[in-house]
Amino acid sequence: MQPATLFAMVLSLIGPAPKNTPNELQLKEGDKIVAIGDSITEGGGYLRDIDAVFAQQYPDLKIPKVINKGISGQKAEDLVKRFQKDVVDQKPKVVTISIGINDVWHRLNKPHDPEVLAKYRENVGRMVDMAQGAGIRVILLTPTLIQEDPNSEGNKRLVMYVDVEKQVAAEKKCQLVDLHEMFLTALSKRPADVKGNWLTGDGVHMKPLGDAVMAAGALRALGVGDEKIAATKLPPDKR
Repeated sequence: MQPATLFAMVLSLIGPAPKNTPNELQLKEGDKIVAIGDSITEGGGYLRDIDAVFAQQYPDLKIPKVINKGISGQKAEDLVKRFQKDVVDQKPKVVTISIGINDVWHRLNKPHDPEVLAKYRENVGRMVDMAQGAGIRVILLTPTLIQEDPNSEGNKRLVMYVDVEKQVAAEKKCQLVDLHEMFLTALSKRPADVKGNWLTGDGVHMKPLGDAVMAAGALRALGVGDEKIAATKLPPDKR
């Protein structure tokens, strides 16, 4: 697979953009974006893809590279403690919040705990409030997936966390990108001859294809049209 065709392939896998997707770019010259999250964000693959689109498709805007505030192993309870310093104090135009995988994955050896889910909701809501209180636009990126099997225990539990984020987004009127649904849609189109993981390396952390899915979702939420996403040539993956 050539990098130049990766985004075009991804767009064919994830289906059309949601009806509430902005139809024009939501950024102006020099606007900063902060991405806060866990190891998936720290790895930076989907952020490099986003940077490539802005550099190639909007060179005159000189949009800075996305500020990466991902830390491996973290949960929502960790993000909220550093949100002021790592997001609000950076004074970005936009923050993307990607958290929830570890909240489920690290607890799979125990039964589902409704109190943990309630605390997750509280922490995500607090981060949205802090950002909006500072005039920062929020894009919630729902947790992606745990194993490339829709019926895995991790994915079954993730649905509850995705639903919580949908509720928070509706209540607080912030944008949401349902990456979990996008990944499941892509998996439903997985070629029969693919052996092993396709979107991820280990069922959680992204391969280039998974990074491009995440990037496409975030870019659509920022008002980047599919034609510009598809036209972007991604740099070679160095992992």
